[in-house]
Amino acid sequence: MAVRYTGGLPNNIPRKIDNKRVRTKFFPEDLIANGRNFYIRIGFVDYNVDLSNFSGGQSGIPAGSIFLPIPTSLEDVQILSWEQSDVVSEIEKFGSGEGLGAAAAKAISGFKDAIGTFSVGTGVAPNPGLFMAFRQPNFKEYTFRWDLVANNSNETDRIAEIVDELKFQSSPFQKNGFYRYPRIAIMRLYPNDKYTFRMKPAAITSVQVQYNGAGQPAFLRNGAPVNVKLAATFKEIQIWEKGSWGASSG
Repeated sequence: MAVRYTGGLPNNIPRKIDNKRVRTKFFPEDLIANGRNFYIRIGFVDYNVDLSNFSGGQSGIPAGSIFLPIPTSLEDVQILSWEQSDVVSEIEKFGSGEGLGAAAAKAISGFKDAIGTFSVGTGVAPNPGLFMAFRQPNFKEYTFRWDLVANNSNETDRIAEIVDELKFQSSPFQKNGFYRYPRIAIMRLYPNDKYTFRMKPAAITSVQVQYNGAGQPAFLRNGAPVNVKLAATFKEIQIWEKGSWGASSG
C-alpha cells in the first residue's frame, strides 16, 4: 500500500513510490510533519558477496524501506577481542601453526615441566612474560526498540505492515534445496548521524513483537492491538577498521 503524505517529503524519501518495485512504509502517519525530522530509516537490499575480499556487500538497489521514530535506546558498542597470553604459550601456538614437528613440541613441553619443577623446589616462580595479545575486531550488534501506539485504524494497519515487512525481509528464500540469504538492512539516523553513530550494512538476526505492549491485552474495535512493542536486532556484516572512520580521526 502506497503511503500518502502531503506535508512535503525530505530529499532522501522517494517522491514516486512503485510498490511493485519498492515497498516503503511509515509510522506514525505524521512522522515527519510539523518540522519534526528525527527518525530512523531501515532500507533493505539484496545480499551480495565480493569474493575479492570476502566482505558482505549490497547491490545498491533498495527492495523496500521502513521509516520509524528514533528507537527508545541508542547504544553503540564496539567490542575488540584481546586475550591474556604469555611467551611460552605463544611459542607453543607458533610451533603448532608452523608445523615444527613432534621434536619441537616435546622440547617445549619439557621446558615447561622443568620450570614447574624448579618453582616447586625453590619456592620461586619465574616471570611468565604476560602480555595482552590482540586477536580480532568483532561485528557490531544493535537492538532497537519501539513502543508503537496507534491513534487510528490506519495506523494499526501501518504497524501490522511494518512488522510483516521486517519479518519478510529478514527471512531466507528456499530454492532447489538451498537457502538464498535474506536481505541486508541499510540503516541511518536522521537528520544527522554526525553526533550519534553511523551503521554499516547489517543482517537482521531477530524480530520480536509484543502485542500487549501496555502490560495487558487491549484491542480496538477492528481487532488490532492498541499498543505493540517492537524490537529488532541487527548485526553488521562489515568490520570497523581505522579506515572506516574517515579523515577526521587521527
